[in-house]
Amino acid sequence: MSASRQMRKSWGSKLEKLTEAAEQAQEDLLVGIYEARQAGLSQADVAYNIGGVSPTGIKSKEEKGKAILARRRGSKGGSSTP
Repeated sequence: MSASRQMRKSWGSKLEKLTEAAEQAQEDLLVGIYEARQAGLSQADVAYNIGGVSPTGIKSKEEKGKAILARRRGSKGGSSTP
């Protein structure tokens, strides 16, 4: 049984949207890790709450989250000068 062209296109679109949502969620998690560390949580606290992550791996995720947050803030086009 072969899928029709219309069905392949429909599923292609759906899967692209799901992929984009998954990537956005991953970035949001990294930003959350950065923000949690800034709030004072330890690497062990963050790793425990995420699950399946080593406390030693939190530092690199924190740095990635910091970079993503900086990029997001920079892309909003805000300026501190009048």
